[in-house]
Amino acid sequence: MRRVNKAWFIMATALVAVTGFVTVLCWDSWWAEASAVAEEALESDIDAFISERVEAEGIPGVAVVVVQDSQVIYSKGFGTASLKSMSPVTPQTVFDLASCSKSFTALAVLLLREEGLLDLDLPVSHYLPDFTTSDYQMSQEITVRHLLNHSSGLPGKFAEPIAFYSGADAMEKLVESMERVHMNRAPGSSFEYSNLNYSLLGAIIEKVSGVDFEEYLEQRVFTPLGMTNTTMVPEEAEGLNRADGHQLLFGHLIARNIPIYRSIVPAGWVMSTAEDMGRWLIVHLNSGVIGEQQVIPAEVIEELHTPGVSYEENGAEVGYGMGWFIGDSDTGLSMLWHGGDTSNFSADMILVPDYRTGVSVLVNSQNSATVHSIGPGMASLVLGQELELPTAPWWASWRSADTIAMAAAAFSVIAFLVLIFYLWWRWRRFRRRRTAYLVSIHSKRLKIWRMVLPFTPLVLLMMAVAAIYVVVWLLFGFNLFQTLVRFGDFSPPGVWVAGWMMFAVICLWAIVLAAQTIFRYWVRRQFKNLSPQS
Repeated sequence: MRRVNKAWFIMATALVAVTGFVTVLCWDSWWAEASAVAEEALESDIDAFISERVEAEGIPGVAVVVVQDSQVIYSKGFGTASLKSMSPVTPQTVFDLASCSKSFTALAVLLLREEGLLDLDLPVSHYLPDFTTSDYQMSQEITVRHLLNHSSGLPGKFAEPIAFYSGADAMEKLVESMERVHMNRAPGSSFEYSNLNYSLLGAIIEKVSGVDFEEYLEQRVFTPLGMTNTTMVPEEAEGLNRADGHQLLFGHLIARNIPIYRSIVPAGWVMSTAEDMGRWLIVHLNSGVIGEQQVIPAEVIEELHTPGVSYEENGAEVGYGMGWFIGDSDTGLSMLWHGGDTSNFSADMILVPDYRTGVSVLVNSQNSATVHSIGPGMASLVLGQELELPTAPWWASWRSADTIAMAAAAFSVIAFLVLIFYLWWRWRRFRRRRTAYLVSIHSKRLKIWRMVLPFTPLVLLMMAVAAIYVVVWLLFGFNLFQTLVRFGDFSPPGVWVAGWMMFAVICLWAIVLAAQTIFRYWVRRQFKNLSPQS
């Protein structure tokens, strides 16, 4: 019996050994096959997700990339690069990155610090001696770090038209114009997002490095990272298969590119591809390493990702590092991200360090109110858990602006038609009852209120325009009328057209009401002149 048991034991041991040996031999192929199946399923899910969003929202073109560890696991283009040429979007198609550009500018600043040419805690005026705002004392307290963290106290949206300059001296003009800017708060006191901060960082980079801002980024960032299809020069982008931007015109999508002002480039006009953005995400996920090479110091990457200021949004605390927002998902997952919008492009980049995963989405239009949910949606598919990022409300989008513009244009047309009918009715009434009308005017005493009241809308309109012009000049330092004309270069055509239609109709009504009084006065004078002869 013992011999039988021993035989069975030997056979079982041998069977286990053989099974283990076979498993070891086959493990790699089994694992590779299982991984391939999982990757195919993920790719299929992402394909379906993006295709559905593109079709449902009428987005012309999208390029996306997903990275994990040091590898690109997904990269693809969807739709068309231009409604004019209908050329397909590929991972090599160039898109405008909008405010995602800030992370590149921030890195350039820290590289200058690593070279010993810059101190983040010195005042901006140390590097730009001509820099000042309307409050000289406060402006001298603004440091380079304040600009990086958006805690300088410089105002946001309404002051940004002052930053639009072109030409080789664009940065100098930007610095000179800052003396008209009124600060919103003390430097370092709190967060306020402003493109002026990063435009000024561009001026500092140019001053300290001794070369053009675009050239420094090319030499120290794009080339070392192998981002061969990334540029800040519009002419270069045109030669790199750049996509056309798209805007809405009363609900219809049109291809339309907008002018790029050099002074705003550091804040919002890097142009890149999904392929290059994959390299950018890998560098940030791997502490500056790409292709087994340390191209960026690890401590620099860590500093870029460290919150320098925090604020509350939708009840959650959000930090801002240097070109990156930092926060946690509802499930406690740490994330870094930045989105960007011009009036004809949008972009997103997301890092999830705990899973060593990054996602970037590039879109060549502004016809979707929910375009910034595509990136989190992709990340959710990759990670298998729901991710959400703070987003602007639905009404704060160019699609909503176009919808409002359609309503405004329709109202303007109706108001104009009513005006035409009103003039026709008044003229017809006058022609039919001319004698009675003249007698009534002559017999009635022309009261003051009959003259003043019809002029009131015109007077109020002129006073409002003058007041707004003065307030904008005093508070924000720029010419309102020049800005409105320039706004036409950026905004969707329908928004600009509808705005001027509204203004024109209001002016016409005010003029017509005032003209009635002038007409009545003129008729009264003519009647008096004719009375002695009759």
